[in-house]
Amino acid sequence: MPHDHPGFDYWDIDDHDHPFPVGDIEIAPDTEDATQAEADFTLPAKLPGPATVAERYIGLVGLAQFWFALECSPDALGNVTCEAVLRARHLQFFPDHGETGAGPELAIRLTMADMAVGKRCEALAAHGPHCDLLSLSCSVRAGKVHCELYLLHVRKTVQGLLDSRERWKREAERMPQPRLPLPDHDRPVPPPPPKPKPEPIPEGAMTPGRPGGVLAGIVGFFKRLAWGLFG
Repeated sequence: MPHDHPGFDYWDIDDHDHPFPVGDIEIAPDTEDATQAEADFTLPAKLPGPATVAERYIGLVGLAQFWFALECSPDALGNVTCEAVLRARHLQFFPDHGETGAGPELAIRLTMADMAVGKRCEALAAHGPHCDLLSLSCSVRAGKVHCELYLLHVRKTVQGLLDSRERWKREAERMPQPRLPLPDHDRPVPPPPPKPKPEPIPEGAMTPGRPGGVLAGIVGFFKRLAWGLFG
């Protein structure tokens, strides 16, 4: 089920001279309110025609539809320029919530500059009294542009969701910030401990004598006595 791309011819998926630039779409496990799809784009170096679009589509019965498209054309210098067009639609609806049919089609476009550096963005639209949210995460992996689409049915109005986000942001700003430990090179170096002072000698204690002690004194006495008697 290709989508409309006015002014573009459709890229032949079996053109061997011009490899199809949109990879297969993969679907992640889904829930009642959310579905995720992802695919890769390979930006082409040449085109099969002046303005050509390559597109893949996948649909899940009663749940969601996804389109991954790459619109390509030459610029004034003959270089190939491309724009990614990503669309999704939430098919499930809840009559008890006042919803009478599938949700609106949501679309996001990416320029060449967006695809070169990666981008996160979203599209939001009312679905009955609630809203549908299409979130896109784009990154470069192994030379290819990897895009992940996340389609969510939010059980709030568009304004209710925006107000909730603002409230959550204010609450997060008021929360105390955890104190992270300083790295070793930023920690203050404690001063070295003071050297212990020598204990004073108590009164009446013998002070250290000269080298040799008492024995040296006795020997010296006898030497002086012998010198006096015998010369």
